[in-house]
Amino acid sequence: MVQTKDELFLGIRQYQTNQRKIEYLEGEIKKGMPTEVKILALSLMAELHKNMKWYNTAAKNYNIAADLAATFREKIDLYFKSGVMFLQVGEYFHADDNFRKVVVLATSEQKQVFQEKINNLYLQQAQNYEKARHYTKAIKAYTRALALKIPMQTILEIYDKLSFLYEKIGNPREAAQMKEHRDSIIKAEEERQKNLIDAE
Repeated sequence: MVQTKDELFLGIRQYQTNQRKIEYLEGEIKKGMPTEVKILALSLMAELHKNMKWYNTAAKNYNIAADLAATFREKIDLYFKSGVMFLQVGEYFHADDNFRKVVVLATSEQKQVFQEKINNLYLQQAQNYEKARHYTKAIKAYTRALALKIPMQTILEIYDKLSFLYEKIGNPREAAQMKEHRDSIIKAEEERQKNLIDAE
């Protein structure tokens, strides 16, 4: 039974393939180990699953490790990694849940930095789907990004993208609705600016 991090590293070095390493780690976790060693074992398993592109399983392991972690710093790191992995497979509900935990646990100075990182991850995911011509997935990702705290200019650009993507998948009605949404946002913003000037 593994009791220290050093013992865990020694044990895992005996195996060559990712699969055998994962089996070793799973076996040791089942036998029981101290919490800090279990967090390491789960994190190592998550990394191995990530390398094998088993993002969903990697996310779950990071998540369990985060729940066990004692410090906010460690929890933030592991929840963030879990969120990134869930995002890779388009599991937005679970990604949102993990990213929300990151922002809640972050210090007031860190919150804005993390929120910007999270926003960029969602937008990058949408752009990757678009480049790969997975238009339906791109639509879903861009639509999800609209729920984020993002600048007005980015919102307008997303509506343009959505209009273009709906055209691509042969849905001109939805494409037109996206243009209408964009135009109504511009009009509302112009009205707001005008009212501010009048108030002065």
